[in-house]
Amino acid sequence: MNRICFSENCGGEPYKAFPFMSDGKPVGGALWGMTLRAAGSMRFRWNEKNENRIKLLSEIAGHYGNKTPVPVQLDHTKIVYDVSEVHDTDGKIGDGIITENAGLMPVVTVADCVPIFLYSPETGLFGVVHSGWKGTGIAGEAVKMIKMRGTDSEKICAAVGPHIRDCCYVVNKERADYFAREFCADCVRKIEAGEKLCRGAPAKWDNGSGPLYRLSLLKANLAVLEKAGIKEQNITVAEDCTCCNPVFGSNRRETSSGVEFTVQAAFIVRGVYE
Repeated sequence: MNRICFSENCGGEPYKAFPFMSDGKPVGGALWGMTLRAAGSMRFRWNEKNENRIKLLSEIAGHYGNKTPVPVQLDHTKIVYDVSEVHDTDGKIGDGIITENAGLMPVVTVADCVPIFLYSPETGLFGVVHSGWKGTGIAGEAVKMIKMRGTDSEKICAAVGPHIRDCCYVVNKERADYFAREFCADCVRKIEAGEKLCRGAPAKWDNGSGPLYRLSLLKANLAVLEKAGIKEQNITVAEDCTCCNPVFGSNRRETSSGVEFTVQAAFIVRGVYE
């Protein structure tokens, strides 16, 4: 497993990007990245116009060789689109995009949910998915689609971007049971009385209707990637928690503070070697 700190040395820049890794070494040809809270909201809806988003994504796309951003409106699904041209997603609702067109820059939005990036150096296919708790498993759907295009899963590289970690993500027994059953038993852990979240806030260990649990979306998604055949040495994990770190927008942190949360854009580009 390759690990990075996405937020390390952040100096107010609007976004950061990283190469894929294999056995601790960069894999050339593609970069994955995400905007930061300082960039402002990257919210996207087909019936809205977000000038801030349009401007920044155009700058990012231009920096990496005049790519064309390709969006999709999210709805916490497991729907992934295989696109060839920029307009292939027009009006579409879903949570993932893959393509082999190096002129495109697939983009999804996240704010505590898990951005997962995929790249096949073998065929050039690349893409990104938004894995919210309802859509956990979407990474497996994307890998399946890439494999159908002639790629051995053991040669696919994956990156798991910053998201809310189990230090801050607390769920009820029903959701915990679902994840333990569908993905892996160790992605949930019961909270003990008096236990605190890492930000120092008391964690309610019983909400009146039963015990609460910590949920690791990371472990659940790693189980999905493993089942899909992705080799551990080809996976990169950003160790940052979006809820803990104010560098990132966070639905849970910002909403609990009474402010509108900052939606971020997760993007991937191919044909770059920085």
